Amino acid sequence: MNTGKALPIQDNAMETLGGLFRQTRERQRLSLEQIASRTRIQQHHLQALEEEDFASLPAKVFVKGFVRSYARSLGLDEDNAIQLFLTSSSNFYDRTQEEQQHIQVTLQAAHRKRFNWNFVVILFLALGGILFYLLPEQQEPLSPTPESETPLPINETKKEALLESPPPIEESPDSVSSEAPVPTEVQPPSPLPSGITPSPLPPEPQPIAPTFPVSPVAEKTTGTDGTLVLEIEATQLTWVVVQSDDQAPHEALLQPGQKSTWKANTQYLLTLGNAAGVVIRLNGELQGPFGKPGQVVRDIRLKP
Repeated sequence: MNTGKALPIQDNAMETLGGLFRQTRERQRLSLEQIASRTRIQQHHLQALEEEDFASLPAKVFVKGFVRSYARSLGLDEDNAIQLFLTSSSNFYDRTQEEQQHIQVTLQAAHRKRFNWNFVVILFLALGGILFYLLPEQQEPLSPTPESETPLPINETKKEALLESPPPIEESPDSVSSEAPVPTEVQPPSPLPSGITPSPLPPEPQPIAPTFPVSPVAEKTTGTDGTLVLEIEATQLTWVVVQSDDQAPHEALLQPGQKSTWKANTQYLLTLGNAAGVVIRLNGELQGPFGKPGQVVRDIRLKP
């Protein structure tokens, strides 16, 4: 790494950030792979900086960290490089911010419209329920008049016949004896044949005691083969670089709520683009904190 004094940006031909980085790197006869090894920034991100392809880069706060690291590795003035980055990327980030604001306004309008329709539907359902329960109570059914209560016209002759008492009925001894009730014998129930026993009544069902599910007990996250398990969960937008043992580093841009898991045998080496934007656990044990919001922290070594 160049340890001399930072070189100011004075070349009028290098008016853009990408041109400055490319020409300085080529003048020092360095490759993108060598710069990536120095800065621990992925090679395709370095190439995007030289091409000023800001759409292929992560959030603006992380790109500032890339610019400082790249300028430091080439011996350039970091503050001048940041100013040049802000000038070169102003149109892109302004347009991106306008698009995000437009999307947010559209989503809010759609949410309000959906809320209004939901309110109308709920109101109609409530009115329908009220009418359903109130209207049957206001309608009283008409009770029909039974035919037996309807008076029928009766002429005077039939009326006088009905009022006269009927003649007495003479009973003869034969008729009385013929109509006398004849006693009947009550037969007892016949016994069951021998060898046949009555079937017993089924037992009454016993109440069953309610059972309740048992919630599982949370266990620590450890590797089944003795490996180290690293869990990184983002609470904010965070760029992370994870190196497991001596393997090549892996880079990830984690959205809020996103979780990633790695495995290693001995240790991890981390780089965090937003030190306060992640929750880190090693074998289930909480690690950190490692810095403030928006702070880039490198060479975080984790091992048991």
